Amino acid sequence: YLAEKTGRFLPRDLRARVQVLEWLMWQMGGFGPMPGQVHHFLMQPDGPAKEYGFNRYHAETRRLYGVLDKRLAGREFVATEGEPSIADFAILGWAWRHERHQVPFDDLPNVAAWYARMMARPATAKGFEVALS
Repeated sequence: YLAEKTGRFLPRDLRARVQVLEWLMWQMGGFGPMPGQVHHFLMQPDGPAKEYGFNRYHAETRRLYGVLDKRLAGREFVATEGEPSIADFAILGWAWRHERHQVPFDDLPNVAAWYARMMARPATAKGFEVALS
């Protein structure tokens, strides 16, 4: 809604828009739910259920970071050139918790570079100054 209303972060060109929407759906269908499950199982008491759940969802979360790293090879942003799209912001909403997901960027150079670019944006920094409640 906000991208449509402001005319920013969602291309008007339909072909370019499709890529943004594809990656936005990728985030909603995988890169949000899987790290969310990692968060859930990290909070469980130690035992077989925690170990099973964490291992299962951590492996999938790690795989998704790998998909993102491949996508970002030779690209500044996930789905657009020149400026980020709503897909980048949606993905960043989970990627900023990569340490909690226990996914270091050591072997994800493209994700690391993208993350640094995204976090260096003044508006992103301003957004992260807002306290979580």
